[in-house]
Amino acid sequence: MHVDDKGVGRAIFPGTAPSPAPEVFSAKQEPLEGRIACELAAMGIKDLRIASAWGERMLFSRDQAEIPRFLKEIMFRSMPEVVVQPRSVDAVAAVLRFAALRGVVVIPRGSGSSPFGGSVPVKGGIVMDLSDMDRILEIDSSKKVARVEGGARWADLDHELEKHGLMLNTSPSSKFSTVAGWIATGGMGLNSFSRGHISASVREIELVTSAGEVARVQGSDKLFPSLFGSEGQLGIITSVALAVAEKPKVSKPHLVCFSDFRSAFSFAYALANSEVRPTHIVYESRAKFALINRMLGTERLRTDDAILLNVEGEASEAAFQGFMKSTGVEEEKEYLARYMWNERYFPMKVRKFGPGMLGSEVVVPLPKLAEVISGANGLCAKLGIDPLFEVHFLNDGNGLLLCYYVTDQGNTIRLTMAALKSMLLTSLMLDLGASPYSIGIWNHAFSGSEDKQRVANLRQAKATLDPNGVMNSGKYFALSGRLWGAAGLMFSPKLMRPALKTLRVFSPLTVRLMNMVYGIAERRLRPKTRTELLRIADECAMCGACIGVCPAYLVVGDERVTARGKLLTAKAMARGSKITKEHADRTFLCMRCKACEQICQSKLHLIDAFDVLEKELERMHGRDAQEIERFVKYAEGLPEYDRLIERGLVIGAPKHGMGGGDADV
Repeated sequence: MHVDDKGVGRAIFPGTAPSPAPEVFSAKQEPLEGRIACELAAMGIKDLRIASAWGERMLFSRDQAEIPRFLKEIMFRSMPEVVVQPRSVDAVAAVLRFAALRGVVVIPRGSGSSPFGGSVPVKGGIVMDLSDMDRILEIDSSKKVARVEGGARWADLDHELEKHGLMLNTSPSSKFSTVAGWIATGGMGLNSFSRGHISASVREIELVTSAGEVARVQGSDKLFPSLFGSEGQLGIITSVALAVAEKPKVSKPHLVCFSDFRSAFSFAYALANSEVRPTHIVYESRAKFALINRMLGTERLRTDDAILLNVEGEASEAAFQGFMKSTGVEEEKEYLARYMWNERYFPMKVRKFGPGMLGSEVVVPLPKLAEVISGANGLCAKLGIDPLFEVHFLNDGNGLLLCYYVTDQGNTIRLTMAALKSMLLTSLMLDLGASPYSIGIWNHAFSGSEDKQRVANLRQAKATLDPNGVMNSGKYFALSGRLWGAAGLMFSPKLMRPALKTLRVFSPLTVRLMNMVYGIAERRLRPKTRTELLRIADECAMCGACIGVCPAYLVVGDERVTARGKLLTAKAMARGSKITKEHADRTFLCMRCKACEQICQSKLHLIDAFDVLEKELERMHGRDAQEIERFVKYAEGLPEYDRLIERGLVIGAPKHGMGGGDADV
């Protein structure tokens, strides 16, 4: 790549007007930094973007989880040495061959929406961001099969399916996560009660191994089951063929409240064995309704334990009405059920009351569910936690249990103590018969509770497909990091599980010590002030929903132009990190279209926050309004921008303008 003597290359977008002089506007291709980035660039790999500037790599050193910074930075090399964004299978294969030859770790990444660190480096390496491989390749209405690239987001696929009268069989609650990401890290979610695990809907997976070889894996292949929940250990999923379903003419949610969780579970079990055949059943605890009422500013919902369900088709709806008559239970008003059903895609709203949220995700056999909930409630009471429980009923006799709670992530010591509480809760639930939903980094202490045969099969597949340990090395089977493997020792199941159990056994003393540390943190370490900008940054769920709908990102492929990138920039500035002029100029590339606000899980007022951030960056580095306007004109002329308008996501900026007020709509 050509770089001029000022260290700034060509324009970052292919506009028709000539690029201005670098000293006027520096939002250009930044010079590559580091040996790996330069060697990759020298190979001239087609369809590959390489990012090596600190400001961009910083965004890939974390996922959705808010982990105490000192813990992460002391124990792991979480900053990647380079980030690559391939746009073709050939580019993926070329990078993997390069990494295998040089012994460099490759960490696959979708939207970074998992809270367990599966896409976070532990010893540097190359993060392979699949965001650019997001095309919907084919929708076959007759066969009811959709084929998509691995980086495609569930929301985009759902939108395209609707045009054909089709719908997803199942999806995660974060519909802006990627198809490959959910296959690799979870697979249990919405409609799993009626349509099962995501593996039941997958017809074929295209996988690129660390040797750069392309394999197409189908359900009958021995390797197929190991790909689900493999957390990037086997290769890069570049495309997936999925079975889809016809969109029903009748789809109706129902909300039924109870005085206690045992009564709610009894209702759910009876419902599951009835003729109703609901598509999905989920239990919500009363604490969630209390927080939603607080958020709404009114007692709109009953603060009881509840079952939320959805039925499809007239026959199922009629069967449900008959079932309700037989139980003598009355359901809540339809508008409340529809509100809660819509809220299934926005589980992070309540984190604003921390601001922040931590918790545990486990899979529980239904016969043990009441015991696990009861035990977790008891421990939460001792730890001073007001937990929110959510259980998604599955069709295999299990339930996906989420136990989470709001916490203040602005105080490092308090956040550390809150994270320890999360581990105590998980250890208790596993001792009562649950199993971990995902491992990543932060659940490594619980990896010994996974199904032994499944782990053995995955280990065998790893030895065959990735013998040199290129793929996401240093996680899952053994945890690596800094300090001569101290992380692996500290998070070892053999050491951590007994330690956590001991802390639980001596819970009165444990809680007393925690409260003492809390008190010190409250008096001495509490942030003196939290600006409105930092408050919004802390409320952000870091889910990545904003990335795929940001027109600026669709042009430049740099997350620093997105809402998540801007809020992480604000956090970095608050920590005293230096923001370069190039970084600032990317931050200014915002169209005020409000698409990020439209899909924000936390429903944040982002545009005002951007104004505050940009004023601070302008004070530091200046601002080139003419170049920003040129960028806006270019971006608004792209077909991707028109598609965002078609979907109702662009509601702010006028044509070629940077407004956002009433006159601009």
